[in-house]
Amino acid sequence: MDNTQSDLEGLEITPGEIKHWSGINQKLLYRPATVKKLLGEGLKTFFILLLLLMSYWIWSLIFPEVSLILIIIYLIMGGLLILEDSVKLWNTLTRPQFIKLCHQVERYNAIVKALKIYDQLDAIAHPPGKLNNREAIIAALNLIRTELIKGLKIERTLKNHQKFIQQHSELFDPNFTALTVLQTEKATTEQGRLLYQAFEIASDVHQQLKQLQEQQISR
Repeated sequence: MDNTQSDLEGLEITPGEIKHWSGINQKLLYRPATVKKLLGEGLKTFFILLLLLMSYWIWSLIFPEVSLILIIIYLIMGGLLILEDSVKLWNTLTRPQFIKLCHQVERYNAIVKALKIYDQLDAIAHPPGKLNNREAIIAALNLIRTELIKGLKIERTLKNHQKFIQQHSELFDPNFTALTVLQTEKATTEQGRLLYQAFEIASDVHQQLKQLQEQQISR
């Protein structure tokens, strides 16, 4: 149990790591970045502002002598709300690749969590089945973790230095060849399913890195 737990330690990509490598807090954007989501958030903000206005009206009727102070307080509250929404909208519209990478990180973390749950079941003598390829799965997850962090770094660099990628093309050399061996594993067993999911994540990250490179070259 100790060995299986130790090889999972540090594999999960935490929100703090995402913020560190990307320079952005996931809470400061809208996900999924769809029109429906953006309209919904806009309507929610509108109704909150409406409630604030009604609240101010009620309190100003009760305490008319402090109406000026109430105006200042409610203007600050409304301004902060609008500012937060504006920052989220800006990040959502200008960081689409980051949002996609966050989705891949969630899928990756889900596999790590599945292995942890498997270990817990195994520890209480109720294993769902033996994972014959555990070492291969851990090795694949380590590779994917490296690629995801690299993707976060590249996405951030592109935002800060538009010409950086053209001068450092070696960054766009993900170790995808090593990961393609996972594709041969059939998804008919538990370990096969985990490896197949890992391969899907690796494929998506590889495609996103290629898109980032193509976008940079076309500019």
